[in-house]
Amino acid sequence: MKKVFSMLIACCLFFTSSIAASAAFKDVGNTYWAKDEITYLTGKKVINGFYDASFRPQAPVTRIQAMILLANALKLDLSNRPDPGFKDLSAMSSGYKHTAAIMDEGLFPKSTYLKPNEPMTRQLMARMIASAFKLKASKNMSFKDVPSSHWARPYISALAEHNITVGYPDGTFKPDATLTRAQFSVFLAKALSDDFKTFTLYSNSFNYQLELPNYMKTQVTVEEEKKKDGVLSTHFYYNNTTHLGFEPYLASIHIIPASKWDFYQSAPYDLIKKYNNYYYCYQSVGEHPYYEYNQLGSREAKTFERIQYRLTNAIYSFKPKN
Repeated sequence: MKKVFSMLIACCLFFTSSIAASAAFKDVGNTYWAKDEITYLTGKKVINGFYDASFRPQAPVTRIQAMILLANALKLDLSNRPDPGFKDLSAMSSGYKHTAAIMDEGLFPKSTYLKPNEPMTRQLMARMIASAFKLKASKNMSFKDVPSSHWARPYISALAEHNITVGYPDGTFKPDATLTRAQFSVFLAKALSDDFKTFTLYSNSFNYQLELPNYMKTQVTVEEEKKKDGVLSTHFYYNNTTHLGFEPYLASIHIIPASKWDFYQSAPYDLIKKYNNYYYCYQSVGEHPYYEYNQLGSREAKTFERIQYRLTNAIYSFKPKN
């Protein structure tokens, strides 16, 4: 039996239109894991690409760049702000007004030197975003590398509690790690819009979980299947019958017992990982379902593609439950 994700997501039409209207980058393809968030922020003119039509998603975000991006996202008034007092930032520097506004709002720790070109760390990002959006932690959200004594623990916990971060699959947050442009885009998009915050899709019977963006709750249906030979399959469908008259197939996860692997290893599946004597495999959609009906250019088809790409990324990074 198919199950539709519960909870209606507001502003779905706005989300779809803003994504479609945004520019593309040559190094952010349709399958890139942060494409939705990058496109959303460029559409809102929070962040831009480079002159060569690239976005450079893996490039580090510097402290001054983070100041500019956050000030843009918050639409801060840049006029008449007091001098932030950094000895290494003059009033003629690019980003000075943004930095002055950020410091005046109390969103970045005061110090003698800003070190504007130093890469931004994940812990400083957590402080900035939690402070900017007034996020507080009421639960004990912890990561293995963020002890209770860590200065950024309240900010990191606040991001986790508000579904802005889930950390890494190994249970760490990596607070000292350098923040990339793609990562910062994802954090910022989640803070600005609930559509990009994630929910966890648990399969208790099949023992795995997926992290998916909220906007997919009403756009994806799930069907679980238990075969006689012990293979467990989860099938995903796009919850829209407008043009085709049926829910198009998106993808499947197949969990195959090791004892049956010899029979299935020639199937058109991609092996994701082996865990506890089971092989976790991915099956793609194959031929585009809108091709046969000459609907490839429709908004519905484009939304299908975006969901399929995002679902695929989530499946490849999913983790079995312990």
